[in-house]
Amino acid sequence: MNSEDKNLSLQFYDYLCNIVGSEDVVRTRREIFTSKDLVENTTFATSISSGSKAEGLDLKGSDYDMMYLFNFVRVYESLNAAHSNPYKIPLVMDTSDINPGFTKLKLVNKLYINNPMIHVCGETVGEKTYISSKRFRERHLPNNMVIHGPCHSTAGGEYDGAICFRCNEWVTAAQQWIHRSRTTWPHYTLVSAAVQYGVLFVPIGCKNSPKEDLQWRISFSVTEKLLIHSFTHTQLFCYALLKIILKDIIKPRHGDLLCSYFLKTIMFWLSEEISPLEWIPESMNVCVLNCIRRLIYCVEYKTCLHYFIPEYNLFEERFTEEEHKTLMDTLKSIYESPWTSIFDTSPFQTIRLESTNRKNMILSVSELSCLTYIQRVMCTSPSNSVLFKRLMNGNDRIFKRKMDAFLLSLYSGASMQSLTFYNLNDGNNSFYKQYKSTLFYFKIGLQSDYVSSWLMLASLFYKCKRYWECLDILHFCLSCVTPNKIYLHVANNLTEQTIFKKMKQRFGLLITFKYLITNFLNFRKPFGLLPNELKPLIRGNRIDFPPVVYANVLSFLCYHHMRDYRKKLNALSDLELTVKERYFVLKTANECLDIAKALT
Repeated sequence: MNSEDKNLSLQFYDYLCNIVGSEDVVRTRREIFTSKDLVENTTFATSISSGSKAEGLDLKGSDYDMMYLFNFVRVYESLNAAHSNPYKIPLVMDTSDINPGFTKLKLVNKLYINNPMIHVCGETVGEKTYISSKRFRERHLPNNMVIHGPCHSTAGGEYDGAICFRCNEWVTAAQQWIHRSRTTWPHYTLVSAAVQYGVLFVPIGCKNSPKEDLQWRISFSVTEKLLIHSFTHTQLFCYALLKIILKDIIKPRHGDLLCSYFLKTIMFWLSEEISPLEWIPESMNVCVLNCIRRLIYCVEYKTCLHYFIPEYNLFEERFTEEEHKTLMDTLKSIYESPWTSIFDTSPFQTIRLESTNRKNMILSVSELSCLTYIQRVMCTSPSNSVLFKRLMNGNDRIFKRKMDAFLLSLYSGASMQSLTFYNLNDGNNSFYKQYKSTLFYFKIGLQSDYVSSWLMLASLFYKCKRYWECLDILHFCLSCVTPNKIYLHVANNLTEQTIFKKMKQRFGLLITFKYLITNFLNFRKPFGLLPNELKPLIRGNRIDFPPVVYANVLSFLCYHHMRDYRKKLNALSDLELTVKERYFVLKTANECLDIAKALT
């Protein structure tokens, strides 16, 4: 490779860091989802983040997949391997007359026939009882979600969740993967870790096959995530570019003929053949062309062998002749003009537009948007003592201290409102104990969720009828929530991400989150700190307030109880102005205004 090609590859690699993310950003994204899984696990179910976001990618439209492993079930490959365990329901694989990659799951012990899951999802065939994947999907479907393959999905497809079972052994159908000839990737330690973990089973059968509703797909999601995490950054960029091409070029023309799992499979096979030493920034352009060329080859010959079970051809009967021809035309046109095709996709157009509008700003993606997923599980988190033990266990530590401290701070902020406060009389010993606990959580929560922690403390003082102290805190909070703050959500723009990234590099995660990020204030069951006047807004297990709106409405309520009519009207005016000028379309904001007006 000549020096000009190397320079072009290096330039393209650097450019991709602003679209996909630098090595540090990708590593932190993965840390976020690994930590989320750690704190979300229970004895009943284990959480396993998967999909693009857990792999370290946060492209526009990247999906977030979640797998929930039911710990009270264990699958065995054979009846001889099954052993008695009073805490787990044993199931045995039955692969007779079933396509490669799928299995039926048979109940071993009839003692469990009256178990609620078996009773609802079991189907008896002759003398055998199997777990119906169809009934299982339908049985556990949450409200406001739809069935999408083996998953429960949101209507817009932003989130997929699948409930699964685990076999702790590496199944026979995938044994050849352990020993087959390959280059140095994947490393033998990764292969060993995969074999020790075993496999999962997700509730979906082989399409149009006999007894499809009884079949379960063998899933290697955990191993696949480990493999992606072992990629060099150049490999990850190639994988990301294939996903961008799929989303922006192939899908608009050909629908779901191809999916991201096919691209992942192709990347795995290619990575086995090419030494990791060749996946380097200086060869970025060559690697991209190799990937596109391999995709074309697989489609041309209608062959995409499952990476772990090669007997399973993912492209078998996938395309009609017309679909195959038009898809090949599209892929060939991409290969003939690869850089034109890539730079016309939306991620590249977005960064070009942003760069044009902000010429003095170096735009770069960060892990900012992924932090929202940690906050979403606060309501189901374990106690802080349990969380602390999990994070600080010397044998299992996998995080840097900054992430440990960040998690503890977030969950401590959430724990402030976990207390019920039935009796707020000053002389009540139970209240004093809860009061001290709340102050303890408040101090830890201040390390990251700054404004929200102060507002929770203001709510406590309000509930205790200490209105002056409450107002002092509210005035301070209103001075903190300035327009230059960044609201955290799942799609922060490039400018916000750049500011966050620069500040984090200079001051660290905790300081950056504390002084730059603003979150919606979340109240959850048992709503102990929520003012009684606002309890009519409760419609579920959680209610969100924009912090400025809540600070203003709480100020109004303080003056209302203090019978200061003039300041009460001023607070109402501030609340109206806040809702109007800050364009808070959140229904809660307008309802707060209605409640305040009703009290005037």
